[in-house]
Amino acid sequence: MEFLFRRAQPQDADEASRLVYSAGPEGFDYTFAQGGTTAPEFLRYAFLEGGGFFGYRNHVVVEAAGRVVGTGTFYSGHEYNDLSIGISKQIFRFYGFPGSLPVMRRSFQTLSLTPPPRKDMEYIADLAVSEDMRSRGIATALLERQKEVARGKGRQVYALDVSVNNPRAQKLYERLGFKVTGYNRFRGRGETSAVPDTRRMELCL
Repeated sequence: MEFLFRRAQPQDADEASRLVYSAGPEGFDYTFAQGGTTAPEFLRYAFLEGGGFFGYRNHVVVEAAGRVVGTGTFYSGHEYNDLSIGISKQIFRFYGFPGSLPVMRRSFQTLSLTPPPRKDMEYIADLAVSEDMRSRGIATALLERQKEVARGKGRQVYALDVSVNNPRAQKLYERLGFKVTGYNRFRGRGETSAVPDTRRMELCL
């Protein structure tokens, strides 16, 4: 089967936003489930809107047989502030006031799991592959492709944060040369939550 790697488009919203959600359902549910609205509903809205961390303009997708089967987000410290402003605007537009206030509070809490990248760092987020297409090398191929893109931008480090509940993914990253460089503890201000901690992993470029 042949795979096509391309920039995401608005028409990818249904498949791509589901994949994004699968990359971290505990954190997404904690942050974006609010007032009867589910996290997948917000992620689809954000993807279609285009900006911020979850917008289609910030995603690369993998297509097979006309279907999106993989996705990932790649950015550096250079883009981080603009992406943060973008998602803040999406939250206020989607949830309104005052519904956006608890969402913003929880989003700041989950920042402890994904510390902002440095400007010399290409950061990988929301990497996901459809369940029926796993173990076919799709994630590896996407990571290797984007690693060359990062080198072309002059980045010095390739980095990601992996859930402590996802040892399979951590083993994949270790096989590709990533090493654990830190531990990120969820800081939810004492609230009961199933959000797992993460490990920062980095690869020198």
